[in-house]
Amino acid sequence: MRTSRVMVAVLGQLATTVVGKRTECPSNACASLAAALPGDVAYPNTTSYQQANSYWSARQAEALPDCFVSPKNTEAVSVVMKILTARNKPFTVKSGGHTAFMGGSSVTAGVTVDLANLNNITVSEDGQTVSVGPGNRWIDVSQALDPLGLAVVGGRAGDVGVSGLILGGGISYFSERKGWACDNVRNFEVVVASGDIVNASPEENEDLYWALRGGGGSNFGIVTRFDLASFEQGDIWSSSLVFAGALNTTLIPLFQDLTVNGLPSDPDGHTYFVLTHQPAFGGYIVLTSFFHATIPSPPDSTPPIFTPFRSVPGPLFDSTSVVNISTQSQSINIPYGSRQTWWDTTIAATSADFMVEIVSLFEARNDALFAAAGGSPVVPFLNFQPISTNVLSAMRQRGGNSMGLDASGGPLMIVQLTVSWEDPSLDAIIEESLQELIGVIERRAEELGLGNGFVYMNYAGSTQRVQHRFGPDSEKRLKAIAKKWDPQGKLAQWRGYFKLED
Repeated sequence: MRTSRVMVAVLGQLATTVVGKRTECPSNACASLAAALPGDVAYPNTTSYQQANSYWSARQAEALPDCFVSPKNTEAVSVVMKILTARNKPFTVKSGGHTAFMGGSSVTAGVTVDLANLNNITVSEDGQTVSVGPGNRWIDVSQALDPLGLAVVGGRAGDVGVSGLILGGGISYFSERKGWACDNVRNFEVVVASGDIVNASPEENEDLYWALRGGGGSNFGIVTRFDLASFEQGDIWSSSLVFAGALNTTLIPLFQDLTVNGLPSDPDGHTYFVLTHQPAFGGYIVLTSFFHATIPSPPDSTPPIFTPFRSVPGPLFDSTSVVNISTQSQSINIPYGSRQTWWDTTIAATSADFMVEIVSLFEARNDALFAAAGGSPVVPFLNFQPISTNVLSAMRQRGGNSMGLDASGGPLMIVQLTVSWEDPSLDAIIEESLQELIGVIERRAEELGLGNGFVYMNYAGSTQRVQHRFGPDSEKRLKAIAKKWDPQGKLAQWRGYFKLED
């Protein structure tokens, strides 16, 4: 049950009393939070602190905050916002903690606002809307909806947090028909820089609604509830084919044709392509993954848009399944604990030859990484993920999103570089290597007339200027909206995820 308005006023007054003037010592922010929200603050060397300091990427857990604060409801988030901004205290906000790089949702010598307690999931009486708290992971959402025969446009991997995925865009099994996750939010409940609680929808605060759809949250406020459009959905069909890496020259033209021609003809389909180095398989392998929202007949058959891949001989692995979304999302989780990084860019999806060339660049770069690692485990991935014309058209719904993509510029292909490793001494060389390779790919794309430059926030490297890559019109509009909702620049103290830059 929501806290009464009287309690909201009391909490706000308490925050003001505890904080006092801005000139008070910023190091006392944790004590102020503990006084305002008893039992919700965790300090170093306590069990609750250690439990809160859990992240998918080991690098994130190495940034140690002065304290974690875990508000229990939206009104408490408002109190937290008022205390932190009044004290000018560096802070960050954690939903699922699934960012790859250190500081994505962790902070050193600041406060981490852990949204884990905001984990309600409520289905509307008509079944058309699901209200989801940011403390949930996508497995929580699917496990609540699967028994009801419902789904939302959400994350594919179950461990990923709700908030970061939606605010950064959100690729889904259902994106070909419905767009990305951010395109399917009916309303955001947001605590803005002033501590006020507002709603952002197509009918209310439309500017903030537009900005939060792909523009991230750290420039605008802490989202405390997502009202998501839901729809009827049973089990989904999936198939994985693994081939020797040398067959990439055969598989990539099929995948490129699937992106350009196949997916637009069947909006129930979804796919991605992964090339990785796995010594246990003798070197490079290719994983082609296919999904379909409608079960074919018979269920172990293959939907027509994916059948060309069945003609490629010699798969090392071949599986087909029909399962609910929860089971499928858990099957692709990547375990916690390794060091991780991501970088990405986007190219036109019209040249299979250029995609094959990117594979060669990727493999040449990896030779240097393996040599530098000296036998320490390093696992590189090259992922191709389509942004088909279907997806680009679906992004126009509800007034469009902030990412600056247009159907006339498609189809597109996200080129994602990922590395997992264990030795901290390799951090710098791996980051520099991926940054350099992304630059090489982008320059080569421009030479070939295949450049686009869009950077997908949820796969971006820590220094990539994500919103700048949305284009000048979108970036200018995002800055104006940020200025409107945070005129004093209080959210400059929000560290971590991608910020608008001057």
